[in-house]
Amino acid sequence: MPPKLNPPLTRDKRVKRSDQVVNGIKRWIVQTQQQVGGKLPQEKELIEQMGVSRGTVREALAALQVQGLVAISTGPNGGATLTQTSYDQCLEAVSNFLYFQPVDITTLYALRRVVEPELAANVATRLDEADLAELEALIGHSHPAHGGSEDWNERREADLLFHDRLIDACSSPFLGLVCRLLNDVIRRVIIVRHALPEFDRFDEEIMHSHTDLLDALRARDPERAREIMRVHMEHAEALALEAESRVDRGSLLMSNSTSG
Repeated sequence: MPPKLNPPLTRDKRVKRSDQVVNGIKRWIVQTQQQVGGKLPQEKELIEQMGVSRGTVREALAALQVQGLVAISTGPNGGATLTQTSYDQCLEAVSNFLYFQPVDITTLYALRRVVEPELAANVATRLDEADLAELEALIGHSHPAHGGSEDWNERREADLLFHDRLIDACSSPFLGLVCRLLNDVIRRVIIVRHALPEFDRFDEEIMHSHTDLLDALRARDPERAREIMRVHMEHAEALALEAESRVDRGSLLMSNSTSG
């Protein structure tokens, strides 16, 4: 039987008692290796074990429910059941924060240069023919001369969907989460402000790199896939920085034109 919840509640008034209970429950989940679908102790047990009021326990459980860690049900067999926090909940919190923060492209791509090559190597032997066919179709959608949209943002969405499909096949949930988060930061924060219809080199780089990567994936060659993705990330960073400079120059020209 798992040990009881006895969180070290403090007298620090800066930390609400319910938040201390939340943190105590999270520690208990990790320490006792609880799994999704498991049950927390009933409300009465939580009150007794943690030495807090019913209101504090209910507030803590409501917070855990909002965070996506428990589902609350009523009735004779009700209570708090452990659930898996969704990726969308994680993304929403991060992206809302980043809407009001500058996104450093150099740092973003420093991270992508680490994780994306490992993603490519991870999935090189895991993709079936249907996966490869979908990736090939997305390559065409990235370039206006090969069936892609005339809209810059729609083509960049196809680029990211290519990487998302690799993530779908990844055997590591943690690696997949980091890669997906970085893709969505690009999707939500960067792409729209860099809409550059005349920037043809971006389309060419994406198409050639993704085509080379697809060849390596078809050959089921992890090392080759890793190296192609590494070089692709270097080129993508250079182009993203150029796009940033073009946007900055455009803003400056617009400012000068207005002031003149």
